[in-house]
Formats: sequence, structure tokens, C-alpha cells
Amino acid sequence: MDLIETVYFGWNPLAHAEGCTNPVWDDAQVLHSEGIRPGVAGDEHHACVNGICSHADTFTRFQMRLLCETCGTVHTISGESMTHVISHTSATGWGQPPTQMGEVWLWPGRRTTPGSQPHQYLVTRQAATVTPDTLYGIITSYFDSEGKTCWLAGAVPDENGAHHVSSLRWRYSSRGLAALEDAAAWIAGVELSTPRSLVVAV
Repeated sequence: MDLIETVYFGWNPLAHAEGCTNPVWDDAQVLHSEGIRPGVAGDEHHACVNGICSHADTFTRFQMRLLCETCGTVHTISGESMTHVISHTSATGWGQPPTQMGEVWLWPGRRTTPGSQPHQYLVTRQAATVTPDTLYGIITSYFDSEGKTCWLAGAVPDENGAHHVSSLRWRYSSRGLAALEDAAAWIAGVELSTPRSLVVAV
């Protein structure tokens, strides 16, 4: 299962022509076909020293094309033996709007099972799109020694932060909390509750 930061970050949008007034993809199509490897002729066949290689003289080719009717841009993406998975935003988390909880906004991650609650959320201060720049916190669940669900929160992203929650580093990290609402409230108030350093002028 992907980490929640992989679900939301690291993906780059496909570019439209400069000045496109309606940058949306009007049509998306896929094509599956069989390709023949270059250089394969007569009795010469594709060979590979790796015993688990599934390569053969032919291969399954996958192509996807997207069209913007406004600017006329066409993207064609192709690869060999690619996997095509159809899902829904209710399962991936990505594509769903955030939920406001107190003073913060929660962006859901993947669900572990259909109909279950996501076990991770990214947190922003506003309802604006979650990006590395708007990211303020993270909430993730775990089971304690008694099998109860607890929630752990990290706040204020900091590449030199002392706390590791998921694969990201944070300036602050909570103890185990009993409810998702508690974790959201902790993130909302973390900077207010953290003592500021005392500066003494000499």
C-alpha cells in the first residue's frame, strides 16, 4: 500500500499549450497491442541471461493518449506490459475533497478495506489544494498493545525535524491519541501550546 505522501506528492501534471484557456483533458483513450522486438528476424530470437525474464520475441504494448480540444495538445504515453487498475476516489483518497475538522482540513489517504476509515490523513490550515507548500501536518493510526486504535500526529514539516511520522520529518509529534478529532485539535494548537525560546539581550 502506498504511503499517503506518495498518493498526493510527486505526481506532475501533463502540460497544455501555453495560454490554454481551458486546461482539461477532453478525451482519454488506451490501446493494447502486440509489438515485435527490434532485431528479431528468422531463427534469431530474443535472449536474456536472466532466468526469470519474461521477455520474448513479442511483447504487450500499452499506449494511452489524452486530448485537449481547446489547445489541441495530445499526450501519448506508452510502455511495455503496463498494469491498468480501475479504482475510485473512495478507495484511493486522492480526488476526494478535504474534511474540515475544527481549525484544520484533513485530506484522506487510502482505505485498508472497502468501507473502512482511512488510516492516514494529510493536514492543511486551509481548504486549498494540499501541496508540499501547504502541508502542515499528518495523522496516522496504529493499534496499541490492547488492540485499540490510536492516532499519532506530526506537525510543521521540517527536513531536520526530530520526529519521523510516515516517511516525513516533523518539528513536533504527539503522543498516542484516542480519536481522530483529538489528533486534528492537537495539530491545530501545536504552535500555540509550544513554549517559545527565551531570548535574552546582553
